[in-house]
Order: sequence, then structure tokens, then C-alpha cells
Amino acid sequence: MDLATRLDRFPREHLARTPTPLDVLTRLGERLGPRVLLKRDDLTGLALGGDKPRKLEYELARARAAEADVVVTCGSMQSNHARLTTAAARRLGMDCTVVLSRDAYDEFQGNLLTVRLLGADVRVVDVEDHWALDDHVRAVCDELRAAGRRPHAVPISGTTPHGCLGYVRAGLELAAQLRETGERPDAVYLPFGTGGIFTALTLALRDQGFGCPIVGISVNQDSAGCSAGYHHWWAELTTLLGLGGEPPEVELHDEFVGREYGDPTEECLDAILLLARTEAVLLDPVYSGKTFAGFLAHHAAGRWSAGHRVVVLHSGGVPALFAYHDALAGHLARRG
Repeated sequence: MDLATRLDRFPREHLARTPTPLDVLTRLGERLGPRVLLKRDDLTGLALGGDKPRKLEYELARARAAEADVVVTCGSMQSNHARLTTAAARRLGMDCTVVLSRDAYDEFQGNLLTVRLLGADVRVVDVEDHWALDDHVRAVCDELRAAGRRPHAVPISGTTPHGCLGYVRAGLELAAQLRETGERPDAVYLPFGTGGIFTALTLALRDQGFGCPIVGISVNQDSAGCSAGYHHWWAELTTLLGLGGEPPEVELHDEFVGREYGDPTEECLDAILLLARTEAVLLDPVYSGKTFAGFLAHHAAGRWSAGHRVVVLHSGGVPALFAYHDALAGHLARRG
């Protein structure tokens, strides 16, 4: 049974506008040398776009099957996941409660503004670790059940075994686009947060015969943590799909995180300026900016040159730019 047939066994809601484009960044290529292709998952269509609708198509199908009437999830103050989960819940006729960890980006801007516009019930909590919100989500679900509601909990970033199926589908989509255009990439660069997207795309691309390096750029943890996450989600996803096999070798880089998750590093801000001024493409300061910072650092070190082809995933998150206006203004001033 092929991978597409295995995917078709799982219920899915249609939330993302797909296939998303695979754009050739001509101006950037002229400047750098290698041919750079951008997978535009910032253009999935739902409430300013991003990667999460692909995951939520499968995860919220489970919520609908369970007759849930409210989705509960969590994230940072400028969480793309909170924005898109709220939008997906609204699209499917459900309410949404989001638990947000208080941080420095709490202005009524960007993703936080859209979450409010979409009518989420927002609960702000103080935690030391932005990723440690599960207990708060469980408490909210208990409260809602006591009030007669039927909650469905979605973990941070929407990463569940079923959610990962969305990026298995995306990997098949990308593979088809590469075959159709005759492109054989020398590498694929992906952000690495929880590891769900990275693992699912790796599984699909390897299944489709693409053996080039899959390069993960961490946005939040060291390479050991990324490796553990990759192996965990590989086991979960292959079990769900009824597949065997060990996870293939991948590259995981943790040197672009900065001080913490969401830190707008100088390399990230430079990447945002470069893509804006060569391609009129806006990257975000948390995921795609860091991913491009990794690719650009490897290019500067001599890894990629004319004749190479590199694919980079744009996972969305552009609304967060507005909440980072101080960091961007300072960087623009420094760069003249």
C-alpha cells in the first residue's frame, strides 16, 4: 500500500488552500549563486496563512468525530498556532480557548490581535517554560467539562500523530512539484520546533525517493533535544501509518536559536531584510527567519554555490512581524 493510500484512511477537514506554490527565488539566486526554491506554506489561506491548517485538517477531524464544541490549545503571546487553531475552530463551528504564556511580546498586535478578533477565550499564565503548558490546558478542559462543554485539547504547535499526517501530505505534494518541474534538490531546509513538521516531511520525501540532506534549523532547543523529538515523532507517525523502518539520518542545527525561543537574532533579522528586498517575501522572526539564517550561514561558509538547488520551507507566521517592530526598527537603523 503506497503512502497516499495510507493517508486516505484518515478523516480530514479541508482548511488549507493547497497545493501551495513552490517559487523559484530568482533575484536571491542571482545574488547568492545557488537556485533557491521556496515552499510557500505562508499562503495556505486561513486567517493570514501558515503551516498549522495542514495539521489541523486531521486533528480537528478527530474533534468533529468526538462532537467537541470547543477546542483548547496553548502557545506564546504571539503564537501562530493560537491564531490558526482559533480560525480553524471558527471555520468548523466550534469555540476556542487559548492558554498563552506571558512574555515580552504582549502588545495588542500581530497574532494576539487576530486571536482576539476571532473571538478566542484568552487565558494568560505565567510559566518559566513556554513549552510547559499541558497542565494549564488540562485544567481548562476540566473546567469546561464541569460547565457542560465538550472540549478537545490540541497540544502546543498542534503536534500530534494525526496532526503530523498533514505534513506527510505536504511532503507528497512537494515531491510531486519537484518531479513536475524537474528539480532535484541538493538539500531541503526546514524549521525544527516540536519536530512534527520536520519528521513528517522527512518521511514523505524519503518515501518518494529524495535522498538529499534534510536540514533542520532549531528554533527552541539544542540538537540533542531535536534528535529526541525526531525519533519520538518518527515512531509515533510510522506506527499510526502502519509503516516500519528506522528514521533516516538528518542534520539538526541548534546554533541559530539565540538566547531563547522567539529571540530576534541579528542573523534572523538580516535574513528578513534580504528576502524582503530581493523577493518581496516577508519572513517571520521566529521560524522562517531562523531557517533562512541557517541556510545563509551555510552558504556563506561555502556549502552552497552556483549549480546547487536548495528548497526552503516558509512555514508562515508573518503577523508576528508587527509585534517585533522595535527589534526591526533598531535593526533597520543599524543597517542604514
